[in-house]
Amino acid sequence: MVSRTFLQKIMQVSLVVLLFILVGSNAIHVNAEGQAGTKRTLKVMYQAKYLFDEALFKKQFPDVVIQEVPWDRQTELNEFIAKQSPDVIMLNPVEYKQLSKNNQLQDVGQLIQRDSYATETIYPGLLDALKVNGKLYGLSPYFNTESIFYNVDLFKKYNVPLPKDGMTWEEILKLAAKFPTKGSKDTRVWGLYYPLDNYVYLINDMATSEGLSRYDANTLKVTIHTPAWKKLYSTAIMAMKSGTIEGSNKVGFANDPFIMGRAAMTVSTVSMDTLRKVTADKSAIANYKSFAWGIAAGPADPKDRTQTRNVTLPAIMAIPAKSANSDLAWDFIQFYNGVDYAKSRSGSFSGYSLSRMEDSQEYQEHRLDAFYKLKPNLDSPPRLEPKGIPFDNQKYSIIVTSEIKQVLNNKKTLDKALISIQTQVQASLDQVMKKQTKK
Repeated sequence: MVSRTFLQKIMQVSLVVLLFILVGSNAIHVNAEGQAGTKRTLKVMYQAKYLFDEALFKKQFPDVVIQEVPWDRQTELNEFIAKQSPDVIMLNPVEYKQLSKNNQLQDVGQLIQRDSYATETIYPGLLDALKVNGKLYGLSPYFNTESIFYNVDLFKKYNVPLPKDGMTWEEILKLAAKFPTKGSKDTRVWGLYYPLDNYVYLINDMATSEGLSRYDANTLKVTIHTPAWKKLYSTAIMAMKSGTIEGSNKVGFANDPFIMGRAAMTVSTVSMDTLRKVTADKSAIANYKSFAWGIAAGPADPKDRTQTRNVTLPAIMAIPAKSANSDLAWDFIQFYNGVDYAKSRSGSFSGYSLSRMEDSQEYQEHRLDAFYKLKPNLDSPPRLEPKGIPFDNQKYSIIVTSEIKQVLNNKKTLDKALISIQTQVQASLDQVMKKQTKK
């Protein structure tokens, strides 16, 4: 027979167990609620803050705290990433390709496939251009491409065929030469407006479009005294001598011959900025008369007229291979490369075009198809040097400008000028690499 005392003990133990269960259940519930309200931190490495609007991201992800990790480019990139451990990094094409080839970035292509992330309306060819060894490691919300802006009225007046999509630099310069060269420089018509206060601008622009490099990044040997470079210099110098290019680089609409209707074309290195200038209110400018204008896609790569090398990607967003918050980092990249973000920034993002095309095809009733017609080729991005090669661009500019002036003034042949450029630039490159080695 079970004693009364024994039954009482059983009941006491049962009550204690039940109490533990209830307390534990409540603790789990409280903990779950606490987790739901916990802020998540995302470390974002960038070089220019304006390239991502943090406020817009926080509206959709209010529980995420963005920890900014600005990179001043003083610390070596790999060292900086290892020290700071960012979750998202923004790179230029050279940096992006170097990290991709070294397997230091996560495969974004797999994430796109996993989440069925729509990419059909992204700038055609951009995803292919960003692939390294067949894999996609990042996305870019913005890009800048060069374009040919032209004055329709002047082309009709002088019976010159309108520019076409996919024209090369050589064809653009030949087209500009079809316009008259007589008259005062302040009142006459020009075939092309392109700043020539520094001759290197045009030389570099033409070289980029043709995929010509100033030196071999592997051997560190300068490659300017070659047939390809000689043809490029010859074409540029012939155009400079012809008197068809207005080369001043003065500030203000009134000093811009294309804006004032006196230049048949201008090749814009920053298409969106030029578009804003052309469409801006100019009623306060004396002697201004409106004119019909258009945009053609180019300059194109002579080797493939469906492509352009004159493309800039300022912020390729990628996820480091060792990111501790890869899913949240992917949310960040999806947001800034998505349709909603493009809609919010359409027509308002200075300096760059948006990669998403849904709401980026028109600006003040002007079609922007030309910005998206040529496929980007990132093999030779403009104005970027491979990692570890501190090329002295300022010295290069001084050398080239001096030699071109001598050719223009008939004081030196082009062949001799190219030999001189080759020798001086090689000496400059050897010098900076010697200093780099000592460091």
